[in-house]
Amino acid sequence: MEHRVNAAIAILLSASVMLACSSLRPKQPFNWHITLEIDNSVPDRETTTRRAVTILENRLNALGVSNFAVQAQGTPPNGHIVVNLPTVADRERLKKLLSAEGRLELAHVISPPSPTPFSVYKSKQDAEASLGGSASLNRRVLPYSERSDPIAGSKPASTAEPQQRWVVVESPPIVDGSELRDAQAYQSSGVENYNIRFTLGPYGAQNFDNWTSKNINEYLAVILNGEVKSVAYIKSRISDSGEIVGNFSKQAGEDMALVLRSGALPKLKIVEEGPNR
Repeated sequence: MEHRVNAAIAILLSASVMLACSSLRPKQPFNWHITLEIDNSVPDRETTTRRAVTILENRLNALGVSNFAVQAQGTPPNGHIVVNLPTVADRERLKKLLSAEGRLELAHVISPPSPTPFSVYKSKQDAEASLGGSASLNRRVLPYSERSDPIAGSKPASTAEPQQRWVVVESPPIVDGSELRDAQAYQSSGVENYNIRFTLGPYGAQNFDNWTSKNINEYLAVILNGEVKSVAYIKSRISDSGEIVGNFSKQAGEDMALVLRSGALPKLKIVEEGPNR
């Protein structure tokens, strides 16, 4: 018995030594950096900067970057964020992921209900004119890229050039990305044709359930970064899920789902990048 106890202690000690040694292994060194700047129009830049640091850390963790440092500049933070990074396989992809807004909204489309086709306009001016020529605090005119329906002799819908249109939606939205619980890309049809399925948290799900139950046959817009990605009518009560139909490539769909899961960033841009000296 004593022999077995001693053997067990030896195994535990050996495991502890191995863990200690692994924690002492050097991480990949920082050899480059990027500096991001939050748009000047964003209110409360100090609070927004702190929140953006957390979201950027979430995205880098989700990407599996082995070592990084995200730091706000200035005391208090002044809207600039420096991200120190090791060598990565695809810098351009990483930069896009770190600067993408990831702002999701679900909003009511101003239109006659189904079965009448939803109201879509050929120009922004036409959409604004539908408001009666006066600005409205509870309406927004947003771009909507729709693909042409395939006809005999035309290119398939998946390769047709998108047509720029405009729709009018209610403001504020029914729910936004702050109530997002999860987002995953999935293959809809074809090798490079992915959509994004998302689920909402308890508060967003309750709001969505309440709205959809009272608005059967009304049109709903799924908005991503200020652009309408899809429009559908409400056939029945919906509680906590939806889809972004965007015909994404596999990587674009997976990247967008990652961005949505990690949280929405304010408007920002890369103002400087280079090697660490």
